[in-house]
Amino acid sequence: MKKLILTAICALLTFATAIGFTACNGEASSTAVNLVDVKAEEVGVRTDIDYYVIAEPAATVKVNALEGLEFSGNLQELYADGNGYPQAVVVAKNEVVSYVAQTLSVKLKNGAEWLIDDATAPESIVSAVSSHLSNDLAPTFNAKNLNKEVIKNCSVKFTDAWNCKQAVKDIIEKFNACGETNFSTPDDNFFLEEGDYGTAEYDGKITVYAPDGAPALGLAKLMATNELINCKEVEYNVVKADTIQAFVTGNAPKADVCVLPVNLAVKLLGSGEKYKMLGTLTNGNLFIVSNGKEKITKNNLSSLRGKTVGVVNLAQVPGLTFKTILKDNGIEYGQLI
Repeated sequence: MKKLILTAICALLTFATAIGFTACNGEASSTAVNLVDVKAEEVGVRTDIDYYVIAEPAATVKVNALEGLEFSGNLQELYADGNGYPQAVVVAKNEVVSYVAQTLSVKLKNGAEWLIDDATAPESIVSAVSSHLSNDLAPTFNAKNLNKEVIKNCSVKFTDAWNCKQAVKDIIEKFNACGETNFSTPDDNFFLEEGDYGTAEYDGKITVYAPDGAPALGLAKLMATNELINCKEVEYNVVKADTIQAFVTGNAPKADVCVLPVNLAVKLLGSGEKYKMLGTLTNGNLFIVSNGKEKITKNNLSSLRGKTVGVVNLAQVPGLTFKTILKDNGIEYGQLI
């Protein structure tokens, strides 16, 4: 009877997730991609995993530290048209958005160019971000793991909301189709429209929060000099990624401006009632690494069938993006329990 019940549950799960599946009894599939949720420290050292999905700069740190581990794929090239995908977005409180939107947009675009300028030393970037870290946070970037290639891999490029609105809606629709969590659909009111801002200076302090890692890079130039964003005073804060939502929720959220993962921004703020999205800040920083396995491209993505792929943060953007890529290419996947 127990075996019959287990079989029925597996059948229901297979039906419910359409192209996905959930492996039962811990058995891997020979025809689908077998996904495993892994911690960063497990990348490159587990003998039961063929490929890993991991974000920069951790990907480079791992490749440099472990003999034989190498880059084997780029999720930004595998997604849709190969130009990356909305990953981190910038939001601002409705009461300050008209003051800061135009100035912040210009400064973030300049900041993206500053990051890749040959005259900008990685040490300057590390110093800028480190000087605004919360007290209990060990920095993701340091002088040893940050270089121009890693910066390029973090895909920092600010795009105004009216130019990336459809791309955000598209990826949220794809994330919702993966079946695990529904992030709802962002309302049109959530996206700043061109011209929805003023030129008057905000008579007070603006607080800005960003999670450590690639999103913080996008603010590095502003943090380097504590640049004002059309206000009397500004305060920049870099916090742990798993705490960022606390700064835009509650009765009196601390963040006037905040950088959030796209799915979290839509889930928490997508109605546009409290915050508006100013634009996307990063366009993907996820890579596939392996111990000398075949390089994965769009042309041979199906070769992952029967393989086991460990994903750091399988339930979040890394896992959702990888599942989306597989689903868009008609490749079944499932999580090993």
